[in-house]
Amino acid sequence: MGVSHYLLKQPYNSIAFRILLVLVWTQFTVLNFVKAIIGRLPYIGSLSEIFIPVCIILAAMASLPWFLKRVKGHDFLFYWVCVLVVLVTMGFFTRNREFLQEEWASILIAAVPFYFIGLSFSYKACSDDLFWCSAVGIVVVFLYRLYQINSGVILETDDMYTAYNVLPSVIYLTYYASCKNNKVYWGIAVAAAIFLFIFGTRGPVLCVVAYWAALIIKKITELKSYKKIFLIALVCAVVIFLIVREDLFNYFMAFIAKTFGRLGFSTRIFEFFLSGDMVTSRGREALARATLQAIAENPVLGYGLTGDRYLFGIYPHNFILEIWCHFGVIIGTIILFVLFSMAALSLWKSRKDEKAFNFVLMLCVMIFGKLLMSNSYTVEPYFYFMIGIFIATIRKFSASGKSRYVE
Repeated sequence: MGVSHYLLKQPYNSIAFRILLVLVWTQFTVLNFVKAIIGRLPYIGSLSEIFIPVCIILAAMASLPWFLKRVKGHDFLFYWVCVLVVLVTMGFFTRNREFLQEEWASILIAAVPFYFIGLSFSYKACSDDLFWCSAVGIVVVFLYRLYQINSGVILETDDMYTAYNVLPSVIYLTYYASCKNNKVYWGIAVAAAIFLFIFGTRGPVLCVVAYWAALIIKKITELKSYKKIFLIALVCAVVIFLIVREDLFNYFMAFIAKTFGRLGFSTRIFEFFLSGDMVTSRGREALARATLQAIAENPVLGYGLTGDRYLFGIYPHNFILEIWCHFGVIIGTIILFVLFSMAALSLWKSRKDEKAFNFVLMLCVMIFGKLLMSNSYTVEPYFYFMIGIFIATIRKFSASGKSRYVE
């Protein structure tokens, strides 16, 4: 591509990409507070809003040789398809223009480019970096939480925004512990998972629990037959005990809720446990019914990108319904089939490499889980990062792949 081999092999390329990944991984945790500090400084405080984007752009530019080594020419087709979808929607679904004018930059500049970061991701270069980013990010958010409480702020309601922002850090610590298989890292992962409860939001907690469950199931299937039978029997016994002695479980949850309440944290999530409504949401159910009705009325063409915003003023909180609403049932189903096929294939291809398999599994649980409960796939950066990881993983572990893309 006109770039010398000497330039492509320079070590700063790796450092620049690692810095880029650190910036995007901490932009909603550590960098949020750095931005807040800059905003209080005289003279330059007004520049705080562009601080994070400028840092990311500069790091991306410095990482260009790294990308050129790992991204093929036809990989850009995905980005241009996204651009084309936006332009077609603007041209043919005119009633969506108002919403696309507000979101096009978030889609094409802030979210879709994460696809290239996923394509270029390196486990060898970035695994430890993300561990420290995740750990520091959680500590920073926790300290800020304590500062709020000491300042007299009452944290009675859930904080969904912060909970989902810290979710990648929390779930990554579990992934890292699964790779290191060390008691210290598992202790950190457990502490981080407990930390999520203070926000009172169910979605992130369910994602982490689902990932833990998936790792446990994976471990059980890898054990010898007699150990496998013993563990399955043990899990069944625990479940039966909790069902039979529900009063003990409720007593424990009430005790934890009371303790959290005394510390000033949200007790909402424990109230869901005690009421039995942990996995239900009346608001989302009503929105899902309305979306299904709209899809049934126009199943072929759909309503175009962000058509759900035009219909309801909000996204459906379910990316499957959102895709059907945007593209219709036929094209939407094809998109979903391709997406889930890539997920399944990348998991299958990487099944003998624990580090790669657990990372892909982590992204599937985190992103699919989140998008089934919150946020829109159109502006979710990690959704596109996940797609890039899928493709890079399939390339690496395919017979024709020479381990060029994911290390």
